[in-house]
Amino acid sequence: MRLCDITLRAAPQLSDDGLTVEQRVEAGRALDRLGVPLVGTGRPAAGAAERETTERLAADLSADVVPRCRATVDDVAAALAADADAVEVVVPVSDARLEHRLGCSRDEAFDRASEAVLRAREGGVDVHLALVDAFRAEVPAIAGAFGRFDCPIVLADTVGARTPPFVAGFLRTLADASADLTRAGVRFRDDLGCATANALVAAETGIDRVDASVGGLGGRAGHAVTEEVVAATETRGADAGVTVAEIVPACSDVLRAVGASVGERKAVVGKAATTLAVEDGASLDDPAAFEPFDPGAFGGRRRFVFDSRTEPEAARELLRRIDREPTASAVERLLERLTEAGPVERETALELAEEV
Repeated sequence: MRLCDITLRAAPQLSDDGLTVEQRVEAGRALDRLGVPLVGTGRPAAGAAERETTERLAADLSADVVPRCRATVDDVAAALAADADAVEVVVPVSDARLEHRLGCSRDEAFDRASEAVLRAREGGVDVHLALVDAFRAEVPAIAGAFGRFDCPIVLADTVGARTPPFVAGFLRTLADASADLTRAGVRFRDDLGCATANALVAAETGIDRVDASVGGLGGRAGHAVTEEVVAATETRGADAGVTVAEIVPACSDVLRAVGASVGERKAVVGKAATTLAVEDGASLDDPAAFEPFDPGAFGGRRRFVFDSRTEPEAARELLRRIDREPTASAVERLLERLTEAGPVERETALELAEEV
C-alpha cells in the first residue's frame, strides 16, 4: 500500500485567506519526514501559489509530488511547467457528475481524459487517473476505465456516501469484472464518519494507493486520516511504508504549519488518546494491557494521570517508587492530595508522594 497524503490540497479549503506558499512548503517537508511516498498538491493551473508550491516541493522532497489536474491538456501543461513528479488527471464518472459537471457522456469524458493522460506521458511524468464519485457509479463503468487506461486509477468516494461493507463488496465485484486492483487507489470523505475505516477495508483488498490527510483535514467532514491509517495498519502487523516513529511529531508539525488543530480526544495525535487514568496499580505495571499501541513507537508520549479515581494500590506503588514505606496513613494522605490536586501526571504525583 502506498500512502498519498492530500493535506496540501485539503487544508486551504479550511482557511478564509488560503495558505501561504511557505506554510505549504513547511507542511510538505514534515510529510517528507514521515516518509509518505506521494504528496498531493493543488492545481498549478489555478494560480501562482499552487504552481510555486508544486515546483518547490518537487525540487525539495524525496516523495513524488502529484498535483491535481482537470482533464485538459492545458491543466497538465501547467503541472509539467511546475516540474511535477507525476500528475493526477481528474474526471467525473458517475451519471450525476457527468450530467451536472461536464454535461457530456462518459465516453466523451474519457476521451478528454485520454488526451490529458497522453500529454502527461509526452511530458515524461507518471500519470494517475482519479474517477470522481466512483463509488456511486456502476461497476461496468469503473471496470471500463481499467480496461481503457493503463495507469493507476484512484476511486473517489467524493460525497462520503459509502460504508465499509459496501466498499469491500464493490471492490470485490470490480475485481471479478477483471479490474486490476493492484492499479487501484481510493479516496474517501468522512461525511458518514467511515472514511478511515473505508480506507483500511479497501487496503485489505490489495489496492495500491490510499489517500488521506493529516487530522482528516478537508472540506465538509474531511477525509480519511493519515495518522490513523498508518497507526491502524502498523498495529495489525502490516507495513504502512512510512517512518512510524515520525507519525506523531510529523503530523503535529503539519498541523502547526497549516494553522490547524485537532481536539485532545483525537485518535493517535490527541493528548487524551495516549493518557492512562491510573486507578489501581496494574496500569503502572503493564500499560500495554490498557492501550492499543505503545505511543512511543509512533513518536508520542504515554501520560499517566492520577486523581480522585486513583485507588490505594496505585498510591502504594507511587510510595514504593520513591522508597517510602506505604503505610496506611501515608496511603490515605496521598489519596487525599491526589483528589485535591488531580488530575496530575506521574511526575507531579511522585512529588506529592514525597510530601506526605
